[in-house]
Amino acid sequence: MAFALLTFVSVVIVGVLVRERQKRELEDAVGTQLLNIARVAVLFVDPAQHAELARTARPEAPAYRRLRASLGTVQREVLLTTPIRTLVDYDPRTRRARIVLSTDETERPGAAYALGPELDEPITSGLVDGVARYTRAYRNAGGTWISAVAPIVDARGAATAFLSVDYQVDVFLDRLRELDVTIALASAAGALCALGLGLLFARRLTRPISALTGAVATVAGGDLSQPALPVRSRDEVGLLTNAFNDMVEGLRQRDFIRNAFGRYVSPEVAKTLLESPDGLRLGGEKRRITVLMSDLRGYTRFAEQGDPEGVMAVLNDYLGRMADIVIAHGGTINEFIGDAIFAVFGAPVEHADHAERAAATALAMQRAMDALNAENVACGRPRFEMGIGLHTGEAVVGNIGSEQRTKYAVVGAAVNLAARVEGCTVGGQVLLTDATREALGGLAETAPPIHAELKGLDAPVALHELRAIGGAWAQRLDTAEDTAVEVALALGGAIFEGKHVEGEFAGTVLRLTRRWVEATLDTPLATLTNVRLRVTWPDGRRSGDLYGKVTGGGDGLTRIHLTSVDAADEATIAALAPAPASARGVSNGAEERS
Repeated sequence: MAFALLTFVSVVIVGVLVRERQKRELEDAVGTQLLNIARVAVLFVDPAQHAELARTARPEAPAYRRLRASLGTVQREVLLTTPIRTLVDYDPRTRRARIVLSTDETERPGAAYALGPELDEPITSGLVDGVARYTRAYRNAGGTWISAVAPIVDARGAATAFLSVDYQVDVFLDRLRELDVTIALASAAGALCALGLGLLFARRLTRPISALTGAVATVAGGDLSQPALPVRSRDEVGLLTNAFNDMVEGLRQRDFIRNAFGRYVSPEVAKTLLESPDGLRLGGEKRRITVLMSDLRGYTRFAEQGDPEGVMAVLNDYLGRMADIVIAHGGTINEFIGDAIFAVFGAPVEHADHAERAAATALAMQRAMDALNAENVACGRPRFEMGIGLHTGEAVVGNIGSEQRTKYAVVGAAVNLAARVEGCTVGGQVLLTDATREALGGLAETAPPIHAELKGLDAPVALHELRAIGGAWAQRLDTAEDTAVEVALALGGAIFEGKHVEGEFAGTVLRLTRRWVEATLDTPLATLTNVRLRVTWPDGRRSGDLYGKVTGGGDGLTRIHLTSVDAADEATIAALAPAPASARGVSNGAEERS
């Protein structure tokens, strides 16, 4: 009796664990797929056109037919049997909204649409924070459903409408009920067999149950790699083992679907997957794109001297803010390389204005550094500066790797040139090539070009410093300069090529700010030359190593942008040339020089 009771309890516990986990995984799998479908579908909705359709409610309008056709394509591609609809004017008290557009021809624009109480929180929260959400399984008169809603955000960042996707899960729950019956039958049969046969069949019975219990524990821990359990009998334990093997196979299929949507991080790539059956196929294509490369100045020394937690907090805050700016302008972050960012515009989703988007992103990133530096200074951290390089050209884009590990990559000369252009920048600067300048046309406001000898290129490359851009992505940098102070300070210096000294020079500093010096030198220096300076201060003290890059000159003076100054010399410079509150300070750390 005790053995039979123990067997019964064990099988029931196994059944309950299997059933509850499958139900939870079912909700997560269906909800995740619906959420990705809603996120991709909302990319096809132009907020301005949608607002006009909500106002006029005219199904004969070309914009209505075009948008309905796009959503219908998404519905067909993902094999969704329920309609996709967009709604406005949601009233939390009555839980009603007004239909703007639906892929179901029987649902007319302007008609009222009732929503269940389970959708109230996802809708109201999404309209506030702009984040898509899905519900758990809920019942109404039509059956059991899981829904996902995605807010439609206008150009001002406000969400006044939302897209809704529903899926009926009764058929899946019926399978759960079948599993309940199987578990119950197996439990009862196991108990009766144990009671009737006792110890004669104990060994034969406990072995598969032990294997099944261990397998359930493994699956509950998230490991689905184990092989199918062998079915050694046709009794209830064999039925339960078959049911368990079927459940594990279902979980594997669910994880495959989740990986298909989650392998790439951006919704744009997910949309590409949905539109193309070969979305995961290894290979690529040539595409004209704009590449953005950025690098943080002054971070290396901070990382070497700071505590690990603080170093990672600063880096994650910086990368998070910059990533948001890239994504907001339609770019795709291909890779984080330490404190450097490699982003592309025009792939995987083609944008005719990819150069404008990239240029606006670069300016917005530089402007965001002001707020970031203000917070760093308030926390007792040094200021940082960032250099950004842009280049427009052809590159090969596509999937590289293996069947187990795939990455969306961008390779080619355009990437290498963008990286070398970034290496020519100083902090706070955006440099772009002739190709990008021509793509921007009259929208770009730039300084006179400089010519640089870049590794791997036979002829000098003209580089333009971007100050502003007009058009739909208008941005402008604050180009106000610090007030220069007239001084007369002796200096000695060395020319650097990589990490090697290539020559020495001497001169006199005649003008000084917190960011640059102008000096007369006994040796002419080419623009973009990396140098190390040592200055004799007014009190006779000799400075430490001041690193900089030549950025120009005129009237016998050479201007050198300071890229790395230690704390003591920074304090001396601040005393000689106080900066206005809005000016950016010199990085208190070593710059990663090309």
